[in-house]
Amino acid sequence: MEDRIYDLTLLNATEKYLKLKDEIPEIENLIAQYHIASYLNITAVQLSRIRKEIYSK
Repeated sequence: MEDRIYDLTLLNATEKYLKLKDEIPEIENLIAQYHIASYLNITAVQLSRIRKEIYSK
C-alpha cells in the first residue's frame, strides 16, 4: 500500500505507466485502456498520448 501511495504522489503519469508496464508487460492485451488509465489515476486521453510518445521513439 505504501508503494502505491508513493507512486501516486511522486511519479508523473509517464513514470507510473512505465512502472506498470515493467510489472505487467502484456497489460495492454489483457485490460481495456480506460481501466489502465483509471488505475493510474489519469484520463484515457492522457494514456493514449503517453503511449503514442513512448512508441514513436
